[in-house]
Amino acid sequence: MDKRQVTVSFPNPALLLPILAILLLFSCTVPRHYPARQPFVYAVNIKVEGNFKSGEREDLAARLTNQLDDSLHPQIVSIFGVYRRVMYPAVFDTANVRRSVGLMVALLNASGYNNPVIKVDTPYRRDTVHVHHWFTKRHPIEYRVTVNFTVYPGKQQSLDSIGFNLTTPALQALALGHRKESLLKKGMPYSKQLMSSELDRLVALFRNNGYYSFAKEDLVIIKDTVVGALIDPNLDPFRQAALLEELKKQREHPTINVEVNQRPLRDSSHITRYTVGHVTIYPDLPIILEDTVTVSNIDTGTARNFTIISRAEKFKPWVLTRNVFIRPGDLYRQQNTIRTLNRFQQMGAWQQSTMSFVPSDSNDSVLDATLRLYPATKQFFNADFEVARNTNDIVTATNLFGINGNIGVRNRNVFKRSILSSTQLRGGVELGSDFIQTTQASISQSFSFPRLIPPGLLDILPRKWRPSEARLDSVRSVVNVNASYIDRRQFFTVRSINGSFGWEWTKKKWSYLLRPINIEYTQLDKTDSFRQYLANVPSLNLAFKSGLVMSIQGLAKYYNKYGRHSDFLSLSGESSGAIAGLISPQLDRGALWRFIKGEVDYRHHIDYRRTQLAFHAYAGVGWAYGREGSGFEQTLPFYKAFFAGGPNSMRGWQVRQLGLGSSKYYDTAGSHYDATGKLTSRTPLDRFGDVQLETNLEYRFPIGSLFGVKVLSALYVDAGNIWNRHVIVDSPNITKKAFQGSDFQFDRFYREIAVDAGTGLRFDFDWFIIRFDWAYKIKDPQRMDHSESWFYDMQLTNGQFQLGIGYPF
Repeated sequence: MDKRQVTVSFPNPALLLPILAILLLFSCTVPRHYPARQPFVYAVNIKVEGNFKSGEREDLAARLTNQLDDSLHPQIVSIFGVYRRVMYPAVFDTANVRRSVGLMVALLNASGYNNPVIKVDTPYRRDTVHVHHWFTKRHPIEYRVTVNFTVYPGKQQSLDSIGFNLTTPALQALALGHRKESLLKKGMPYSKQLMSSELDRLVALFRNNGYYSFAKEDLVIIKDTVVGALIDPNLDPFRQAALLEELKKQREHPTINVEVNQRPLRDSSHITRYTVGHVTIYPDLPIILEDTVTVSNIDTGTARNFTIISRAEKFKPWVLTRNVFIRPGDLYRQQNTIRTLNRFQQMGAWQQSTMSFVPSDSNDSVLDATLRLYPATKQFFNADFEVARNTNDIVTATNLFGINGNIGVRNRNVFKRSILSSTQLRGGVELGSDFIQTTQASISQSFSFPRLIPPGLLDILPRKWRPSEARLDSVRSVVNVNASYIDRRQFFTVRSINGSFGWEWTKKKWSYLLRPINIEYTQLDKTDSFRQYLANVPSLNLAFKSGLVMSIQGLAKYYNKYGRHSDFLSLSGESSGAIAGLISPQLDRGALWRFIKGEVDYRHHIDYRRTQLAFHAYAGVGWAYGREGSGFEQTLPFYKAFFAGGPNSMRGWQVRQLGLGSSKYYDTAGSHYDATGKLTSRTPLDRFGDVQLETNLEYRFPIGSLFGVKVLSALYVDAGNIWNRHVIVDSPNITKKAFQGSDFQFDRFYREIAVDAGTGLRFDFDWFIIRFDWAYKIKDPQRMDHSESWFYDMQLTNGQFQLGIGYPF
């Protein structure tokens, strides 16, 4: 019983939307626990004036809000944005307003706004409210104060010229040699945060080149403006006139020159270039001990010029030394320290790691390093129980109630080599009209090795493409074996076994997975009733069969966050049977699936003050080319094929109920009529395809809170569809015309794009999100009539409800 997407239909849930709109119209804010007979802070508003690009005004207002005095931050508890409470408001004090103005001016100055103006509406708005308590018969009076700030930031300074003037020649040479990496570019807006980030970059550069003791305090940024030059009393009149003209231009486009200087030397160690001396490793320290000297029963050894001081010899020496990138005799580099600590943290056998350096007694320019490692619990057992509801079974339209149990055992240090072993046993049933409708059981075993296997594997790559294993942030070799059994009563029995071997590694913003060996065998035994079901769907009949997959799989993921923007990119591919089919033609004509498949998934998020705009695009295509009998395979196996619909895809359709293309067959073949021709029931036919295109746009925003749970909403649009590579007909009783429009064609696919739009509620429990979405079909290319019309026959109650966990993208 696999975890499946959940699609639930409720009667007329759209009636909630107009009710919610009415409640929002009459929403109110009520103070609670306010100071008696004293004015208190009821609301604070900040309005930013000026010309700003999209989103910049909201960002600046959010940053200014954070500068307000604590007393001007009224605590608001909201229930769906309808009923809001101001809890424990502070007594209003004009001194706090003046303090807030000073803090906001300081922020604006630090952001390059030299002459900001902040106005506060005075006299302050004071509302006297007489409140009647029905139960206590009291009539207290509230003195509510609303503070309105209007901010005029003015012109923001931009960078003109950027220079480096360091008194130490070696540091000056490094700074100039890496000038292209500078964060300071001509025309960029000036801010103290940007200046600070540039100093951090330079400090990291120097520390990565041996200057261990160099600190941020050793640098200073000198700012120069035209106004500063005019103060010079020795300035000749002609130069003064030129500067005055330049000053006039700067009033419209103010600029600033910056120069990075080195402060007077305080300590010669700050400009000393260090190399690494002795390296000592403590691989198995108890977390409760801080002084390694007090550890008893220690064993001291050496390996590859490292000194290893162990309490119980829990780890092989080479496991330690090959993952330490601070090596005796090498130049000190801060990045190698960070890489070493990250590597041990990611290996799993240790819960904590630290590294310290001290000057060597033998040489003033040598550092002795000490690596302290604190092992995690070697073995642990886990058991969990879960309940699920599957409302779109692949065979019938009945609702299934699932109960699953999982038992797992992990060992973090197999054979003293930090090899992670994981054993999982899973079992469950799905309950339906026949009580137990599905029985499922599976067992899996995996081993994760903290290095590339076999050693030297990367040597087969060309030198310019060959990454150094030491330069990777993490690297693993993973072996997986699992077997499963599924008994779907009265329909089919599936037995499958899978084995794979591959590598996983990360470098900077990219993570990779490559499985050169992936073998999956699925044995499917079908009942007569299931064969009858498949007879209605030729493509599914061809895909739903026993088969062998012998594939190579690859995956690359990229993540980058810059300012308010975040990019997520995933590229994946799989090729099955390419070599095995050539070696054995009989295997090609038998159970072997031969196909190639590729997918591209891209997401872009833009974060605003309290909202987010999310964009998603997906494309996938597969091509089956193996032999089948006297012909060729026509489609992907169903467990490798594409489908659309459900809470994480095209939300206007139930899962696997969109497609293929503009074909009408799938909406009519499952219909059942009585003797009079009246429609009595409809069995939904699942749709799988070889091609999928989809794009989504979603605007997310908060509504309020309910019992401490954040309540959010969204407005979204989905567009996409699935197609077969070509029209598939595998029955003499069905004509090719019945499947017209199910194949992908460049000259018409854009007319077959389905579109839906909707809204929903999301309940954020911090550790997970429950999502309720309601979507309408805006354009349905499978509609029997008006398939090319937009907004045809839209009614308030004919939408599709979706229940999901987490965000869809």
